[in-house]
Amino acid sequence: MGDPTAAAASCSKLRQIKRWLRKNLLLLVTVSGVFFGVVLGVGLRPLHLSPDAILLVSYPGELFMRLLKLMILPLVIASLIAGAASLNAKMNGRLAIRTMVYFLLTSLFNAALGVALALVMHPGDPETKRILGAGTEHREVNILDGFLDLGRNIFPDNLFQAAFQQAHTVYVPRQVYVRNGTENDTAIASVDIDILKANIRMVRDIQYREGTNTLGIIFFCLVFGTVLGTLGRKARVVVEFFSAVDEVIMKMVTGVMWLTPIGVSSVIAGKILSVENLGLVTVQLGWFIFTVVLGVLLYQLVFMQLIYLAIVRRNPFKFYCGLIQATLTAFATAST
Repeated sequence: MGDPTAAAASCSKLRQIKRWLRKNLLLLVTVSGVFFGVVLGVGLRPLHLSPDAILLVSYPGELFMRLLKLMILPLVIASLIAGAASLNAKMNGRLAIRTMVYFLLTSLFNAALGVALALVMHPGDPETKRILGAGTEHREVNILDGFLDLGRNIFPDNLFQAAFQQAHTVYVPRQVYVRNGTENDTAIASVDIDILKANIRMVRDIQYREGTNTLGIIFFCLVFGTVLGTLGRKARVVVEFFSAVDEVIMKMVTGVMWLTPIGVSSVIAGKILSVENLGLVTVQLGWFIFTVVLGVLLYQLVFMQLIYLAIVRRNPFKFYCGLIQATLTAFATAST
């Protein structure tokens, strides 16, 4: 007869393994989806599929990405309004200030880290820069414009437009005519006068580009939720409504996430198949990819861990281990 103690220990370990598998099933299927996508993409390359066939391979991944993007805006709006309404105005003010300071400091560190790695690693081929530099378009970059655009996006003038567009400053050429020492804009220059000279001047222009203005939506939702929380019983129905919407969206997101293996494998396979010369691209971009990955690892595994340890004073690796599934999904879909 076997040892009852050993049998009981074996059964206990088996139950622990089953419990861990049930808890991390989504993570396991996500990892399998990444692996299967790479194998599928590499395996189908020798067949030299047509563009239509590649489109069909990547189509499930496209639908998966569209579903994820569909959930973002309702989830952000409902969760922020419900969360802000449950706190008092003073707490929300402190939270907003801390969030802004954290955003600015981490963004500054990200920029400094990227510049430092670029200067140390020198990714890219200088010969390519010499050949293409003369023909490339020079884009005017102004730090002041970046800060002003940040303010414009935090305070959008149209909430519905903020759902799909962001404000940004561009420099556009404008022709200025000089006559008798005075300058006339093209809009008022008359064709009957004698034009002595025409100058091209780059002027600022506020335009809108595609992309959700997340900062503006977050600001509005925080303010709306804070004011809603100050109304007390009169706003209870509205608060309960947004809380219910938040729960519904979370259940929908959970259901969509179970499609991750199919979506991730389709996205990766489609990207691999769409590259004409995978080996050449890998060689040309290898050093650049290494520099980017090194920067991401330094930021996520060192800098963010130190922030978590300094503020929360707990083991950061336990917390970040729970983000593996989300990190793998963001990596595979090239989207946060």
